[in-house]
Amino acid sequence: MGTELGIYLIALMAAAAAAAGTWFLGDILARLMEQWRARFQAEAELELEEMFYQMPADKFINYSLSAAGAAAALAFLLVGGAGRSGNLQIGLLFAMLAFAAVILFSRFFLRLLKKHRLEKFNDQLEESLMGMSNSLKAGFSIVQTIEMVVKQNKQPISVEFKLMLQQTRLGMSFDEALQTMEQRVKSEDFSLVSSAIRTARTTGGDLTGVFDRLAVMIRERRRIQRRVRTLTAQGRLQGMVLGCLPMFLLLVLFFLDPQMVKNFFTQPLGIALFILVLILEGCGFLVIRKIVSIDI
Repeated sequence: MGTELGIYLIALMAAAAAAAGTWFLGDILARLMEQWRARFQAEAELELEEMFYQMPADKFINYSLSAAGAAAALAFLLVGGAGRSGNLQIGLLFAMLAFAAVILFSRFFLRLLKKHRLEKFNDQLEESLMGMSNSLKAGFSIVQTIEMVVKQNKQPISVEFKLMLQQTRLGMSFDEALQTMEQRVKSEDFSLVSSAIRTARTTGGDLTGVFDRLAVMIRERRRIQRRVRTLTAQGRLQGMVLGCLPMFLLLVLFFLDPQMVKNFFTQPLGIALFILVLILEGCGFLVIRKIVSIDI
């Protein structure tokens, strides 16, 4: 009886320790998830506000988490239930990888939208500078020329200039509103325009000639950037193909011979090699990105 009671006590203590460890680990994961969500929400809210997208940040995060959960479930069903004997460990691994990939893509998607909006703004800036130069030659003031750009209702440049004019009407000086727009847009081309406008207003220079020269310079700069993107397109494509190829081959091997992949992920050496591959893939992506990123 004493021996059986001791075994029961040890089993009870082990169960209590496992439960406490599980609760402690779950609490840590919940705190980390809460911190990640707060940081992600703050960044997404700032980027959505800068792009004037009428979508709450928490709603975007919920969409991202829903898509990540669906991708994880699909990966688990395809990988964990494939073959004659499904492997829960490999299925869970691919589910976690799919979840992390979708979350990372959601953040990348926001940056991609912001980059596309900035490129569109820079393309419209060249044409707007020519129109502003012609308006100044016709005798309009700088504020009236900006109002003409706003009336053209071209997204996103009209929205940005409209917000700048609203700030001036609310009491902000013209130069301060111009600097605020420069910080909000974060465009190198518009930084040149903003500096030229402030300098000309201070020194009394000829803005029409400045706008003409800036328009020509921006047009040539954009042409060179498009040429560089065309020449580096093959390198970017190679980076994406080489980055996705190992995972694709791993999936093919899993469906052809699940037992081999199962043995690979159940051995410490295989897990260590898989982690090493992920690290090398990340380093290779960063190196290729650095090579093909050329500042003009």
